[in-house]
Amino acid sequence: MVALLIAAAAIAECSIEQVAGAPGENYVMFHGISPDGRTLAVGWDRGSPPVVEHGAYLIDLLTGKHTDLPHLNNAPSFSPDGRSLVSANYPGERALKTEIVELDRRTGKSQTYASSPATEWLASYSPDGKWILFNSMRSGTSDMYRVRRSDGRIEQLTSDARYEAHGQFIDNGRRLIFHRQTEGDNYDIVIRDIATGREQLVGATPAEEGYPALSPDGRWIAFSAVPKAGSQPNLYLMRRDGSVRRRLTDGVAKDAYAAWAPDGRTLYFVRFDPGGSKIYRMGVRNGDCRR
Repeated sequence: MVALLIAAAAIAECSIEQVAGAPGENYVMFHGISPDGRTLAVGWDRGSPPVVEHGAYLIDLLTGKHTDLPHLNNAPSFSPDGRSLVSANYPGERALKTEIVELDRRTGKSQTYASSPATEWLASYSPDGKWILFNSMRSGTSDMYRVRRSDGRIEQLTSDARYEAHGQFIDNGRRLIFHRQTEGDNYDIVIRDIATGREQLVGATPAEEGYPALSPDGRWIAFSAVPKAGSQPNLYLMRRDGSVRRRLTDGVAKDAYAAWAPDGRTLYFVRFDPGGSKIYRMGVRNGDCRR
């Protein structure tokens, strides 16, 4: 593993910087920016099946210093107060299965939530820190769930036969934004009211739109979409109502898992290069990238 990398490049005239990556390793991220914007939490893996090592660490975005997270081994998300991290961990005794594990950064103690033989992915917190959101295969397909931190109570939030994942609480926790597989390679972005179950599709086309992340001011959605049939998803921005769609990257590798810095001025994302996935960032202002 290496220190903070600053490898500037121009993609679709957007200036990007590489912040995590090393030969032979894969780096992943999911809502891993700390509330003060100074720290990035990443998961990593190396090796080939059946022997794959997993781990996680924090990157100080000012100094490049790494701090290992010994209890976590997948992409962690920060709690709103920055005191805890939650991850869909890989248990050593269950290959290809995961479970929701939270790490208290003050005490170093960990806690497991919603344990199940099924696969759980992409855990993150509600804005008030009371709930952890995740998607799970425990119903036989991937649906959205939340678990209450105070007592471990689990609630199933969606029950659709189609694949649903990559969820985020929005609007002070009243709604979810996530993606749903419509058919084949077509995915749509969904905003769902938790109390009423009412849903809105945002910017839907016959092609893929997925991996949504709503900006801190609630105005813009960063997401991944396929520019043409047979190509890999690139990074885009659109207004919350689906208008003003702007393409940010045009590489041949998949760009996904966008996450906003708390000030809304920086987007972090994962690029799945053939030699290993890496994490990049770009400056954003008024719905466009820094050029």
